Amino acid sequence: MKRWIAPSILALFVVGMLIYGINFYQQEQIEQAKEPIRGEIIVYTDLPNTLTAMLAERYEEEQKVKVTVMPLTEEQMSQRSASTVADTSGDLVLTSEDNLVIAANAGKYMPIVNERIDEVRDNLKDPNGYWVGIWYDPIVFVQNDTFHNGIGKYITTWDTLGKQGDWSIVMTDFVASQNAANLLYNMVEYKGEPEALEYLYSLKPHVVQHAKFLSTPIRLTALGETNIGIGNLSDAAQYSHHGYPIKVIYPKDGTSYYVTGAAVLKNSKHKADSVEFINWLLSSKTAKYMVEKNFTYIFTNPEMDEPKDSMGHDLVLWPVNGGYTLEGKKLLLNHWVSQVRFRKD
Repeated sequence: MKRWIAPSILALFVVGMLIYGINFYQQEQIEQAKEPIRGEIIVYTDLPNTLTAMLAERYEEEQKVKVTVMPLTEEQMSQRSASTVADTSGDLVLTSEDNLVIAANAGKYMPIVNERIDEVRDNLKDPNGYWVGIWYDPIVFVQNDTFHNGIGKYITTWDTLGKQGDWSIVMTDFVASQNAANLLYNMVEYKGEPEALEYLYSLKPHVVQHAKFLSTPIRLTALGETNIGIGNLSDAAQYSHHGYPIKVIYPKDGTSYYVTGAAVLKNSKHKADSVEFINWLLSSKTAKYMVEKNFTYIFTNPEMDEPKDSMGHDLVLWPVNGGYTLEGKKLLLNHWVSQVRFRKD
């Protein structure tokens, strides 16, 4: 019996330490929960609710500042940004570059100048500090492996994509999404409207579907139902991460991209807290947390590496400025519908 005394004492000690540790952790969580909220900010945004709710919860947990999210549709945010009589309450705006540029030109934001924002590349922020890009999502080509191993490996530019050949393309309908339509706006700015529309028309023999959702071209390519999908890198990265047989290709002749950024409203009652929130969004810690939660954008924080494509190539962005007006967008969409989508020769 004596030989069991020592092991029994050790086992009791281990169990006791485990119980102590669990109780200590529970008490610590209770104490943390009791910590008072030290501030509150109101954020207007047209970003997905899943993303904004996740960020708001994380920020309150870390910084003890309550983030109240006021969700808007893309159209509501565009109208709010352009209107001179729109409600100016709240503290922060999280939205697209276009909306940020328009509202900044209307004098709705206060300038922010600090070290973290200064590190962001010039083409991803306002030159006067009225807004700053947090992340961006470029348009890429996705090819299924079978097609890529054949002729697909030679289709690495917008120019070669539009050549004559036996391949199928799926892309998102520009009318279905502001994010998808950004390709049209960027291409028109980069090439000029006549050339851009003529180019998009040259793709029609290849385009077998104009999808309603951003991720559909990537999904259909991953399933082998089309040769090439034109879509966002964020969607392509998720399918690649989950082992689907695809190649993600950055167009060598440059590509469109969609910037999401933040600005502090001029009439904000919590300016310091708002700037702190933007700094937190720009931090590498927050970027890594978002990636862990499968939000795989390219972040403007220079500490975060820009991913290469499946061929090991770097991303090339078109030198565009964005800031397209609501009226200008509607006009271009109408021209695309009449001169490309439903054009009859």
